[in-house]
Amino acid sequence: MPESCHPLLAPFVPLVAMLGEALGPEYEIILHDLTQEGTKIIASTNERLSGRSKDAPLTEFGRFLMTSPEVDGLDYIANYPAEAQNGRQMRSSVLLIRGEARKLVGLLCINYDTTKAKLLLDAASFLTAVRPLSFKGAQVERFEAPEDEAAFVAEARRRMGCPLEYLASDERRECIKYLDERGFFKLKGSIDYLAKEMGKSRFTLYADLRAVRKRGGAE
Repeated sequence: MPESCHPLLAPFVPLVAMLGEALGPEYEIILHDLTQEGTKIIASTNERLSGRSKDAPLTEFGRFLMTSPEVDGLDYIANYPAEAQNGRQMRSSVLLIRGEARKLVGLLCINYDTTKAKLLLDAASFLTAVRPLSFKGAQVERFEAPEDEAAFVAEARRRMGCPLEYLASDERRECIKYLDERGFFKLKGSIDYLAKEMGKSRFTLYADLRAVRKRGGAE
């Protein structure tokens, strides 16, 4: 806690430390008391990002905020560009803390160092850039993954137009024939999975499958 500051600014002092921990090391938090002679930084965290010290002067933009009537109706300004003396590019926001008659008594500044974010953006742009195939008739290459029970059954449900538990016996065998042709029953546990979907016993489905295959063989 500073030795002295404007009473309205005292509650913001612990907030500076909390924001520094919550937002992380890429955020610089600075609290200015504008009622001190020459202004004064009364709390800060991660100030290494801009290289400022406690006795650093107010920025030119800070002095603009103190004197310009253009900002009289504002309580904050968010996400404007800024640059530190060391060249770091910042995305900055400022809370204008006002007292009686809306007189400006302090500034709570949050400056985000965009260096790492821009590196990630550049990397993402490179890693996601593609060149369309120039070969005549070439299409997007698609990699097929093995289908599981759920995918087969979802397709059968769409094909039959209703939940599989509502199928009549002839519809059920038609569905089983379709699934058998697709290779569904080669999957381990397929009968048990389908039995739950159709609300039938494993023995009923085995009987249906034998009948379907027998009829197919006769054809």
